[in-house]
Amino acid sequence: MWSAIVNGMTAVFSALHNFIVSLGIPENKEGLSYVLAIFIFTLIIRLLILPLNIKSTKSNAKMQEIQPELKKIQAKYANDPQKMQLETSKLMKENNVSMFGGCLPALLPLPILFALYYVFRNIQPTDGADLSFLFINNVFAMPTNMFNFTSIILGIFAALSTYIPSLLLSKSMASNTEDSPMNMATMNIVMAGMMGFMALQFQPILVIYWIIGGIIQLVQTYFINYLPAKKKAEEKAKLEAEKKVYAPKSKKKKK
Repeated sequence: MWSAIVNGMTAVFSALHNFIVSLGIPENKEGLSYVLAIFIFTLIIRLLILPLNIKSTKSNAKMQEIQPELKKIQAKYANDPQKMQLETSKLMKENNVSMFGGCLPALLPLPILFALYYVFRNIQPTDGADLSFLFINNVFAMPTNMFNFTSIILGIFAALSTYIPSLLLSKSMASNTEDSPMNMATMNIVMAGMMGFMALQFQPILVIYWIIGGIIQLVQTYFINYLPAKKKAEEKAKLEAEKKVYAPKSKKKKK
C-alpha cells in the first residue's frame, strides 16, 4: 500500500517536472525546474485539502458557539466523568460538531511529507545537471552536517512557515477559557521547533515543499479564518458600542 502511494506520487512529480522542462526551462538547470515542479505539486495538494480546511473552519466556529453549553455540562457532571462524556458527545452530535474535524487538515500534510521523503530519494536527476537554487548548491543533497549554513537557513524558514499560519489561526479562534491561549501558543511553538529540527536532516527539496505549503496555508488561513473572524469581532464590538450609546440611563433613586 505504502509503496504504491510512493510510486504514484513519484510518477505525478516526474510528470510535473517534465511539463516544466517542456515549457522552456533548460534541462541542465534542473534545480530550478524541480523547485517549480514542487511548487505546482504543493499547490495541487493544498487545493485538494482546501474543502477540508473550509469544513474545519465551520466545525471550529460551531465548537466555539457551544462552549457555554460545554462548560455547563463540565460543571454539572464534574464528579461523573462517564456522564460528562456522554452528554458532551450528545451535544456535539446534536450540533453536528466533530472533535477531530478541525485537526484533520493540519495533520494531512505530515503523511504527505513522509511519502515525499521516499519520492525524492527515488528521483534520479541528470548526471552533471545544475541542481542549485538560490543559496542551495544541490536541492537533492542529503545533509552530511545538520548545522551547515544551508540547513540552518532552511530550518529557520521551515519553523517560521509552520509557526506563523498556526499563530494566525490561533488569533482567529475566539478563546473561551483562560488556559486555552497558553496551551495553543505552546503547541504552536513545539510544532514549529519540531519541524525546524526535522528540516535540518531532510533534503532541501523536501524542506522547500514544506515552506511553500506553509506560505500557501498562511494565505488560506488569512482569508478563510482570520478575515471572517476579524469582521465578526468588529461587528460584535460595534453592536456592543451601539447598545452602550442608546442604552437608557438609569434613574437616580430619590432620597
